[in-house]
Amino acid sequence: MKKENGQQEKGSPTPGSSGKKIGLFGGTFDPIHIGHTIVAEWIWDALHLDRVIFIPNFIHPFHKRQGISDARYRLRMLQLALSDFPQFEISTIEIDREGVSYTIDTIRHFQQKYADTQLFLIVGTDNLHDFWKWKEPQNILTEARMVVYNRKGFSVDPKFKKENIVFLETPHIEISSTEIRQRIQNKRACQSLLHPGVYQFIKEHKIYQSI
Repeated sequence: MKKENGQQEKGSPTPGSSGKKIGLFGGTFDPIHIGHTIVAEWIWDALHLDRVIFIPNFIHPFHKRQGISDARYRLRMLQLALSDFPQFEISTIEIDREGVSYTIDTIRHFQQKYADTQLFLIVGTDNLHDFWKWKEPQNILTEARMVVYNRKGFSVDPKFKKENIVFLETPHIEISSTEIRQRIQNKRACQSLLHPGVYQFIKEHKIYQSI
């Protein structure tokens, strides 16, 4: 795993070997949990992607949630959780921008960076509810291939099946970062839902103890 800024870490691809198919997986990752890595690995394998790039948001899209954890904490948790996956990388493009980042701008960033590469935007079915409110939604579908995975309780509007979208049946791992934060606040067990390094990091820094 390596960071997009060029720092090479053990097990990461050699510089310049961008491959031909890259998945883009955005989110607040507050915290990243095993459900995220299971879905990412499943999609990476099913679509024969060369890599999946995790892109933590600086703030939540549409301002749906206030009080997101410090970006440095979320970035460190990502580094810990992905350390065993050489096919996964982290980009800090949206954190570095600060403020609201629009998906279409992030896609275009990677188009320029990897001009010979097909991009796959990874989203859950829950994201489709607000999709047409995103900036330039039709251009998103034109400039990248959207990969949609299952989220419990969310159905898919039939019109999306006519678009440039891949629907994948992934394992139903019903874990949410919201639930994890609440369990930590309420002193409930959640160790099995997190990478061991992430769990220890949360304990050491007393993250989510007051929400």
